[in-house]
Amino acid sequence: MVNLTDLGFSKNEIAETIVSTYNLDGKPNAAPMGTTMENEEQLIIKIFNSSSTYRNLLRTRCAVINLTWDIDVFYRAAFKEANPKATLPSEWFSKAQTVNAPKLNTADATIEVSVQNLVPIGVQRTKAVCNVKQIAAPIAYPKVYCRAFSAAVEAIVHATRIKAWTHNPEKQESVLKLLELIDNCKDVIERTAPDSRYSTIMKDLTAKIQSWEKLH
Repeated sequence: MVNLTDLGFSKNEIAETIVSTYNLDGKPNAAPMGTTMENEEQLIIKIFNSSSTYRNLLRTRCAVINLTWDIDVFYRAAFKEANPKATLPSEWFSKAQTVNAPKLNTADATIEVSVQNLVPIGVQRTKAVCNVKQIAAPIAYPKVYCRAFSAAVEAIVHATRIKAWTHNPEKQESVLKLLELIDNCKDVIERTAPDSRYSTIMKDLTAKIQSWEKLH
């Protein structure tokens, strides 16, 4: 039987995952989120209270945590406007087996969870304590590692914060630091995967950031 450590989870380490839930209208929602292992039976997700994922977890008390090496899926889940009609394709999803949540059909592994508790963290975030209900991880060949993948993920995560903080005067110093980190990620991608899907995503991401700065 597959367990969390088999998938690479380790206590006190943040794993970059995609959390999928159902919106109030029944449409699938998915967003990249850091997930940590509490123990072999529990995962922790720290969520901004302004997010759709938080509202969905509050209502349905369940989700699917999807693991994927597909950077395009990760990017399009982070920035819905990168999709046609600014929404994720419905064919990406199917209903989970044990919880009322959608799962990504192309995920390398899925973890169906129920929410045991929602604990406030300050005024802006909440810690969701999730019980693992089912893990699905098909046997697959190992994949080679390219630094461009982690650099792209890092840039996408930083960009989501920049988008949220662009108009907050108190966060401008943090925004400048994040922009520097994204530039470093861009350099890694240009050296390790030029003219690739990673470089295409970085060009699109850079254009988005520039548009946010113009609105500031």
